[in-house]
Amino acid sequence: MSNNVEKIKDRLNIVDVVGSYLKLERAGANLKAPCPFHNEKTPSFFVSPDRGTYKCFGCGEGGDIFSFVEKFEGVDFPQAMRILADKAGVVLEKEDPKLKSDRDRLYKVMEEATLFFGENLKSHKGPRDYLEKRGLTQETVDKFRIGFVKDEWRNLYDFLKTKNYSDEEIEKVGLIKKTDSGFYDRFRNRIIFPIFDSSDRVVAFSGRLYEDDGKSAKYLNSPETVLFNKSKILYGYNFAKKDIRVRGFSILVEGQMDLVMSHQAGFSNTVATSGTALTGEHLSLLKRLSDKLVLAFDGDEAGLSAANKGAKLALGLGMEVKLVEISDNLDPADVILKDKSVWSKSLQNTVHIIDFNLNSLLKKGFDKRRLGLEIKSKVLLLVNELKSNIEQDYFINSISGSSGIPQDILWKDLKNIDSGETARESKEIIYDEKKTTATARKETLREISGILHWQKGLSEPMINIQKWEEKLLDVVGEELFNKIQNLSENVKNEIVFEAENKHIDENNLKNRMEGAFEKLEKDILLDRRKQIQEEISKETDENEKIKLFNEMLELSKKIDSKK
Repeated sequence: MSNNVEKIKDRLNIVDVVGSYLKLERAGANLKAPCPFHNEKTPSFFVSPDRGTYKCFGCGEGGDIFSFVEKFEGVDFPQAMRILADKAGVVLEKEDPKLKSDRDRLYKVMEEATLFFGENLKSHKGPRDYLEKRGLTQETVDKFRIGFVKDEWRNLYDFLKTKNYSDEEIEKVGLIKKTDSGFYDRFRNRIIFPIFDSSDRVVAFSGRLYEDDGKSAKYLNSPETVLFNKSKILYGYNFAKKDIRVRGFSILVEGQMDLVMSHQAGFSNTVATSGTALTGEHLSLLKRLSDKLVLAFDGDEAGLSAANKGAKLALGLGMEVKLVEISDNLDPADVILKDKSVWSKSLQNTVHIIDFNLNSLLKKGFDKRRLGLEIKSKVLLLVNELKSNIEQDYFINSISGSSGIPQDILWKDLKNIDSGETARESKEIIYDEKKTTATARKETLREISGILHWQKGLSEPMINIQKWEEKLLDVVGEELFNKIQNLSENVKNEIVFEAENKHIDENNLKNRMEGAFEKLEKDILLDRRKQIQEEISKETDENEKIKLFNEMLELSKKIDSKK
């Protein structure tokens, strides 16, 4: 393994590697750029050609070419090595087959399934005709490795058993389901779209019903597995990442057919949510490549609602969000099929998500009162997510001019918006109200919350998550516990990042958690003692004072017993 590393480092310098992802500027003997791993306006990310390392003085992230590719691409070390080996033209020395991990065998199961689905499509004319009717060329079908599975209960299962894969392995990657009478295929009678990770490996499938039986769901996706975390993988990202960097923006669509048709039409900077909810992790992945996002969801009410939810998250991350206007309740695939030049023109005439929502409301002919309420609930909610005061001022100006609502009224409503799901309110749980420096108690709670959310995202956690969540519930109570569980994606990403960087090399995370909880419990007791002291100073009833004194004495004993 070390020999492979040395060969790659001999052929690649860090400037070439990082420079293929970021636009670097000369800064003396070093180079700099805005950090791809956190939001910043002034570049604090530096690359040292002499040392072969990078370092961000804003978030603390640093390392060599391997750690950079791991972090940027969202892959593990072996995947990063493969990516860099391809760039360097290095043929990796093969490992002893006996040392291949269980995880590698699971990737092989998925690859065999993909080949099986592909062969099935070749031998069934009906599904091929369907794809052709939807506008897909054979080149596109081959590129995305689209396949088909017959309406049979154990078609794939029987095939994989002939390849000597165990029931456990096939079930572990979500291809079969178990009943009292045995196993059966999860996917039946479906057009199959393989879902790839950023290293082009198949990690999941999405199946579109081929012939409607009146009872099956139109789309069926793989469940989450050790290979597939739906919150972190976007369909088509492996094909789109390079073009997103080149074009300077990403296009986000909802469905697989929308994506493959957009790529076929020449817009290979397109990715898809593929039937899953858009998350902050998805958007962070895109933001590393470009902070400009174009949403191209279906042109109906449901599509607009989904677009607004996604836009709210993206704006909160500091991204610029525009919308493709799609009329007549069509989806992008329909538009491209009818005339791909219309799709091209639509992408040239995108509208900022805030302007789009405002214009939509103005066209509905509401009276002034109703219009004001709609603007507050739909438009100001998005304005509230903007990071820049200048941008907020621009849009308040625009809204006022178009609606006739005075600017001072709009500013008041903006300040009063209940944005419980936004990063600003979420942070109040783990920051002090002034958001300058965390109180001791909230700082500890922030660390505990970060570790728990970090560990929950791992396939093999280092601690017993259930045990520590039960402990947290007992210490802070149900209301605060639920708020911590439902932190906004922005805040969750932030505290997970902190926890991972702080404790990634921790030999005994359990001991760290025990120490943090000991401190948290002590801080809670100190807060309560201080509260009692204030109550005693205001209390006039002597009997109540004695009760409070006794409670304070008990608290003092508990505090003294803490480390």
